[in-house]
Amino acid sequence: HSMIDLRRRLRGLVRFMEMRKRDRLLQKEASHDHLTGLLNRRGFKARIDVLSAEDFPLAVCLFDLDDLKKVNDNYGHETGDRMLQIFAENIRNHTRTTDIRCRYGGDEFAVILKQINDEQTALKKGSEICHDIRESVSAENISTFTSCGIALLNSYGETLDDAIEHAAKALYRAKRENKGSCCLWAEEK
Repeated sequence: HSMIDLRRRLRGLVRFMEMRKRDRLLQKEASHDHLTGLLNRRGFKARIDVLSAEDFPLAVCLFDLDDLKKVNDNYGHETGDRMLQIFAENIRNHTRTTDIRCRYGGDEFAVILKQINDEQTALKKGSEICHDIRESVSAENISTFTSCGIALLNSYGETLDDAIEHAAKALYRAKRENKGSCCLWAEEK
């Protein structure tokens, strides 16, 4: 090959690598929340669509930063954003990289803990996250709570949508009965 041909091929390869890098960046932006770095709902959906039987049983956890609107109103949106970032970091610190972590909505987060079949383990993990965020934001001189609802999904055949709905019901019960607590979903008898 001539030097001219090699240079042309090298430039083509560099352009190709730059395009791949840009594509990966665009894919990350499409699936991750820009503020927290966690998955967004689109990324969350993509990750749960590829769950396999080996990932089960699961603990589906929904968290809500209680009264974030009041924090935004009283301290400003930068402080509210910092709380969201602190909470995301807290979730990263308390979960495994194989677990699925997502900013589910404005002040709601979803975590799917893989291979958790014990209610007490799931409840303990949710409670630890709620407690640690309270400690973290109190260091910022802000008094707020995080509530959590948890539902267990035992087998691959059950639907994750139902588990998310059950976790949401447990979350609302936790917020209603004891704001800042963690509640496990149990079927009403």
